[in-house]
Amino acid sequence: MATLKKSVSFSLMGTLAASCLLLIALSVQGGAAVPIRSYCKLNESDFLQPYFTNRTFRMAEEVSLVDDNTDVRLICEDKLYHGVNENERCNVMKQVLNFTLEEVLLPEFDRFKPYMKDAVSFLEMLSNKLSQCHIENDDQHIHRNVQKLKDTVKELGESGKIKAIGEVNLLFMFLQEACS
Repeated sequence: MATLKKSVSFSLMGTLAASCLLLIALSVQGGAAVPIRSYCKLNESDFLQPYFTNRTFRMAEEVSLVDDNTDVRLICEDKLYHGVNENERCNVMKQVLNFTLEEVLLPEFDRFKPYMKDAVSFLEMLSNKLSQCHIENDDQHIHRNVQKLKDTVKELGESGKIKAIGEVNLLFMFLQEACS
């Protein structure tokens, strides 16, 4: 009987210790549990914000009128998703979104008013929600496809930035399709 009490006592102490470790880990993370596997996913409701959606599409429409390069399309399924599994497409779009924000929209923030501010804040919100998603497998094919887009924008210079801003509506639609 004494052996049984010791066994139960050790079992309870082990459970208590494990619970304490879990609480400590959660408090270090600010109370948010981070999943072991982090899939790229957004809620459909993230895209159902009419004001921001309208502002984003209006900016793209306005800027596309200035785009005189009709031979190039940046956001294109054939190029971006070449060799990419369907469950990895959101990660591709996450990388395209981050590039568009950091290298195109933020440096051009003072242009294309009044829409740019609202479009950028909306896209930054989506980017923040995707910040924890990472691909678990080899992602060289994804990086290669996104790098081609980046190279095209840089090669086109100012025209490439205009094109990228003019295709923000396509970016929005591809994000919605791939991530929700």
